[in-house]
Amino acid sequence: MLALVGSRVWYRTVGSGVFHCERCGGDRPYRHRSGRRWAHLLGVPVASLGDAGEHLRCTCCRTCYRVELLAVPTMEQMLVALLAGTKAAVLAMLTAGGAGSPAARRRGIQMIRDAGAPEFDDARLAAALADPEAASLLPEADGPAVGLRPAIEALSVQLEIPARDWFLAKVVELGLADGSLSAAERDVAGTVARYLGMSAARARGVISLAEEAAQAG
Repeated sequence: MLALVGSRVWYRTVGSGVFHCERCGGDRPYRHRSGRRWAHLLGVPVASLGDAGEHLRCTCCRTCYRVELLAVPTMEQMLVALLAGTKAAVLAMLTAGGAGSPAARRRGIQMIRDAGAPEFDDARLAAALADPEAASLLPEADGPAVGLRPAIEALSVQLEIPARDWFLAKVVELGLADGSLSAAERDVAGTVARYLGMSAARARGVISLAEEAAQAG
């Protein structure tokens, strides 16, 4: 039975998009809804009683979430960041040394393929290395690697500590593909580690372990 007088929250959609729905376990469309509480008479709103907050509502399972969930990257965003970060690290390491080594090039190509670009080949690698922007991936003497930093930092926020160690180890293994690390290659490895948010001590440990493994192999 409808109450003669009462209050109720009415919602309106103020935005929409795709987010990672925790209940669905994947990327789903959402509606960003804003609520306002109204006093009603016979079901008809007659006076606003104030803001009732905002939330995100999954259009599939209809679960509601705090708006802060938008800070969590979607699966698509994570895949894009992984490919961009991997490609930037590979190009930086090969530019620092090893670009002329078939073994290093093959390893770099495979890293990029594994990161989400199965069509990547030696011709695409050659074109990427010839691009003038490849030089911006290298760390400067007294400044950051302006081309490398955004790609690695965007990836780092999505990686747990063990995954950061693994990523750095793969970059170091690439540098070792044509022999021991040169000073320039070691500088790239240290720069990648710093942009991953790793301490200098942890980075040295990961680099040393990768070098030991390469020598043992």
